[in-house]
Amino acid sequence: MNVIEDKLLSDIRQLFKEGIKAVLPSTLMHKAIRLDGNLLQITDVNKNHKQIDLDYYEKIFVIGAGKASVGMAEELEKIFAKNNQKIASGIIVTPYGTKKNLELIEVIEASHPLPDKNGIEGAEKIIQLCTNATEKDLIINLLSGGASALLPAPASGITLSEKIEVTNQLLKKGAPIEELNLVRKHLSKIKSGKLLEYIYPAQVISLIISDVIGDNIDVIGSGITSVQKSNFEGFQNIIMKYELQNLIPSSLLKTMGENEDQFENSSLYKSISTNIIIGNNSIALNRIADFANRWGYSVQIMDKRLSGEAREVGDKIAKDIIELKKNLRNNFNCLIYGGETWVKVRGNGEGGRNQELALSVAINIDGLAGVQFLSGGSDGIDGPTNAAGAFCSGKTINNAKNEHIYFTKYQNNNDSHNFFKLINQLVITGPTGTNVADIQIVLLHI
Repeated sequence: MNVIEDKLLSDIRQLFKEGIKAVLPSTLMHKAIRLDGNLLQITDVNKNHKQIDLDYYEKIFVIGAGKASVGMAEELEKIFAKNNQKIASGIIVTPYGTKKNLELIEVIEASHPLPDKNGIEGAEKIIQLCTNATEKDLIINLLSGGASALLPAPASGITLSEKIEVTNQLLKKGAPIEELNLVRKHLSKIKSGKLLEYIYPAQVISLIISDVIGDNIDVIGSGITSVQKSNFEGFQNIIMKYELQNLIPSSLLKTMGENEDQFENSSLYKSISTNIIIGNNSIALNRIADFANRWGYSVQIMDKRLSGEAREVGDKIAKDIIELKKNLRNNFNCLIYGGETWVKVRGNGEGGRNQELALSVAINIDGLAGVQFLSGGSDGIDGPTNAAGAFCSGKTINNAKNEHIYFTKYQNNNDSHNFFKLINQLVITGPTGTNVADIQIVLLHI
């Protein structure tokens, strides 16, 4: 490598880390929450303020689920203890390997992205806590990406194994998160705001770290505290699209259709719930842009709503790189993208959407000088691998070829993980304790 290439690689790695730092629970919770005596002050991502008088409540309970939830709970305990406010108890469900021992809040580890029995246990404990809460109690719900899988509460008429198989098939067939969560909602007794049936008459305020494009609270964690329309027709269309009819009991489908509007029109449940976004992908992208500017890069945030099939998105980003490199006037340039793609599984290799996307970019920019690209998941986990994503340059494909590693074999088999592993170009952070979808960074030198 030459000096410029060394700089681009070093900078792109550090920019990714800075983006993650900006959305860690420790950062977001202390930025969003302040206690003034008995007044709980909350500020959302748009600088809107909410004030809650804790004197009104006899007890404060904490529930939550997701990849950032245990970190959020840890910070909440610290903030309350520092201000002599008492949390009665709580239950958090977090992915395996991320458990922390909290003082007042029980932490249960469960499986993600496919649910398991521990997740059911956690969901049932949360239901019981909510059921026991009274109109004089406040429930603080800490929600983040991953909650949909971590809180499986199968609707009456479907088993956990059936729910797992439906989820697995949707993941294999590359269903986007919106479709996946719509199905999860219809197979659950707590999603789509149905948890509010158990919470009532207590009040609930949800603090949410968003992993969803557009920060739609109906989609984040499948909207367990957001009353919403069931969209049974959309659910049926997804089941037909991916040919899953035989995996869901026909009796359950009939019951769902008959009860479609039973819950969604209840203003009673809407009145007890407040949902506040305290973190999202834009915060990470803006932090990256800020640091890149400080380091002398000319910065463009290209797309904050990136979505689509990973290979096709990689083709699009590569076209941006090739076109912009012809026309840019500054020596050092930074392009930033954020969102979430999906993979259409064609083979049986290892990988995730970020590694798949990075391989697509690498193929398209082969031979292009002065380019460094990185795609990574903010949670540090890309598919069923130990990598957050991968990085590449215009030399990646040729360097691999010199080692007799040919990209066609790996791309055809959805084996991007092993391609990048063999050439030592994986991004490995370990679980970050947060989740605001994915980050893509391009550094260009002309």
